[in-house]
Amino acid sequence: MTPFSPRPAGYTIEELSAVVGMSARNIRAHQTRGLVPPPVRHGRSAYYGSAHLRRLERITTLQKQGFNLVSIAAMLGTTTSDSGGDRLGAALADIAREHPMLFHSLERHGLLGRDEAGRPAIARPSVSRAVADLAVAGIPPAEALRFLGQFMDRCAPVAGEQMAALKARTGGPSPAPRSCLAELLVSAFRTAVENAAEVTSPGVEPGMRRSR
Repeated sequence: MTPFSPRPAGYTIEELSAVVGMSARNIRAHQTRGLVPPPVRHGRSAYYGSAHLRRLERITTLQKQGFNLVSIAAMLGTTTSDSGGDRLGAALADIAREHPMLFHSLERHGLLGRDEAGRPAIARPSVSRAVADLAVAGIPPAEALRFLGQFMDRCAPVAGEQMAALKARTGGPSPAPRSCLAELLVSAFRTAVENAAEVTSPGVEPGMRRSR
């Protein structure tokens, strides 16, 4: 006689659905996409553990921040295409370990930080989205962050000088228009990048780059 084998610790898909606030259908869809690993089989039943719960909570958080599933897959990796798991997290850990000066530079600029568990994390959702989109385009997260660090090191002093000069000329700015100035500078930098792209990639129609 086969000895009784107790149910493994974990959740059925219905229990997991109730805990994470996601339908069983969506959980299975994420599993099919490779965003969530398969459950543990026990007889005819399948059970999900704490790792599945954390993964689904992370996916839910990223979706609320505006990421689509393609970007989420680029950030977290998939169980079918990326056995290393969280590629973005791995890139951040590599930078913190192997390039501490770059990590501290990005941290000083308010772009990187650490999560509640002490792991390196990107502090701004807009930066996370951009890094994820670049990863989809074939640019590794580590290279995107290295570029960002180099740019910020050059840009921050210039921004400080220009803001000081503007304040000296106008007696401001007051807190209210600072966001307007930020939008103005973002637009200026986008234009500069698009102009540079026209020089380095002349085969692409200029109007296509300025469509956004």
